[in-house]
Amino acid sequence: MGWFVFLLAAAGGVAFAVWNFHRRTSARKAASEARFEKIFKGPAQVPASPLPPASAAESSALAKTPPATAAQRLLGPAESRVYYLLKAGLPDLEIFAGVSLARVVGAAGEGREREQQLRRLSGYQLDFVACDKSMQVVAVVEIEAAAGADAAGDRRFKSELLKQTGIRLVRVNPAELPRPEEMRSLIDRSSQQ
Repeated sequence: MGWFVFLLAAAGGVAFAVWNFHRRTSARKAASEARFEKIFKGPAQVPASPLPPASAAESSALAKTPPATAAQRLLGPAESRVYYLLKAGLPDLEIFAGVSLARVVGAAGEGREREQQLRRLSGYQLDFVACDKSMQVVAVVEIEAAAGADAAGDRRFKSELLKQTGIRLVRVNPAELPRPEEMRSLIDRSSQQ
């Protein structure tokens, strides 16, 4: 009879262990499913307004401003012609339009002085920048356009700055565009100067 009680106690212990294992496994699975539901299927936590509340002055200025619209074209007709000329004449180079001068020319100095120089340079746009496959600047191509004191000063400033940094500058007249093979020779000639 002693061995029967011993077997009964052993069977009871095994049954308890199996029941306890299933109970804990079920609890972990339920907790895991709850976390999954909360993370992936729960309601999205979107703030009521993605922007901070506007001041009264900002609100009135926004009310007077017409709604913004997307630009119809990234490049105008003359710029588009020059872009396609560059793509045809320089197929091994990457061509970028409307690049900030600050992206091409580094600023000297440190801290606040450097930030001020970068801010000043970012106000100037380059018409086109030609880069090799490693994204090193090969040349800057500018369209000869407006003729005024401000435009001439801007052209001179960009020209001097690019010359100081050793970056080639090629100017093209949109009324008399070179052929694609001539564009390649203009870039090559400017690299030898």
